[in-house]
Amino acid sequence: MERRMKAGKPSLLILAAGLILQLLSAQAGASQADENRMVSRFEAAMEKEDQTTALRHVLDYSEQVYGEDAPVTIKLMHRYGYSLYKDGEYREAINVLKETLERSTDVYGETGGEAFEINMNLGKAYSQRRERWEPRLKYFDRALEILRERGEQESITYVATLVNIVINLLNSSSLSGEYTPDFNKDFQGEEISETEVSTGSEYRNNFRKPEKYLQEAVDIGARLEHLDEYISAKIAVLQAKLNVLETADLAAVPGGVEGRITRSAERKNYDREQERLTLAIDELAHDSVANREYLDAANRILLDIALLDGDEERLRAMCTSGAVNAAGDYPPERLYEIMEGGIVFAPEIGIRISTNIFKQQRSGRRQTLDENGNPVKKPYFKPVCVDGHLVAALIHAPKVTVEEIW
Repeated sequence: MERRMKAGKPSLLILAAGLILQLLSAQAGASQADENRMVSRFEAAMEKEDQTTALRHVLDYSEQVYGEDAPVTIKLMHRYGYSLYKDGEYREAINVLKETLERSTDVYGETGGEAFEINMNLGKAYSQRRERWEPRLKYFDRALEILRERGEQESITYVATLVNIVINLLNSSSLSGEYTPDFNKDFQGEEISETEVSTGSEYRNNFRKPEKYLQEAVDIGARLEHLDEYISAKIAVLQAKLNVLETADLAAVPGGVEGRITRSAERKNYDREQERLTLAIDELAHDSVANREYLDAANRILLDIALLDGDEERLRAMCTSGAVNAAGDYPPERLYEIMEGGIVFAPEIGIRISTNIFKQQRSGRRQTLDENGNPVKKPYFKPVCVDGHLVAALIHAPKVTVEEIW
């Protein structure tokens, strides 16, 4: 290749693309002018830090040089689809990844090549869309089937895949359920007062769907503790996350609807998960360096429980202890002082949000959906720990107005 890529911040994508370009340039089938044109477009996209567009240019060039079904083209297409997913372009990512899977199956068969990874990424992309559950479960189940066909069912890889699936389902936008049709038609996810609820209404959510994967991880993990002595504690953290999320979801159901849990049942569930997390933390702390990710996750769940309880004293104690620190998660301009009584003070706009932020977290709310059935991300304040202090972070909005706060 006569032209050399410009120097810049190294990344796995740049290094991989550079190697790909070298491989492609050694092939017959494209002129030097075509190659130079592609490299110019690639560099322009990288200068804009648009890695997805950069990959698109390399993919186009690979299709021209190698052909659509060439191994290098299939790999590039997979990476392009995954990059779209990371960019939040879920519909387009699904289209690209499904085409990639078709090409891969034609070349490598149903289990060869990157079939496992492509199926997993399709499941992840579908998990981010508020659609039927069947597509995401179909691809996740197929990925697990591929591992079983490879003889990897009793392996850390298999358990890690189950855990990965559960994490993606827990991050899904459609875990919260719906009310019975005659009741749900007028509300579309809006918060509902108890007086508007008919006694015969019923609420069902989707939290049990991840449970089968989690239970399988528990069963296999118990047999693999000789390979990872902390595997049961790690899975316990995930179990606690699932149960806390579902408890909070059911506690937010309006009164009079079948499916709502009582305050005493909610408290009992949180106490059980606190105990589970405490035991897991004690175990994981034996190797705090290797288990840092899970220890951090466990402490964040404990913070969530205190938040759902509206326990300001416990929240401040956890922040002061340094067990949780979200300093890098929010820009300074989105952080606000929490005054006495849970009032949030926003000095740059000269207002106080009079709602008690701690009671606000307890009240719960149903998601508002747009015309396509996707969740509308409304701005709200959330208590977070930053460098030992409890402050309010503004979520889903760069700036705040009085009208935007719910």
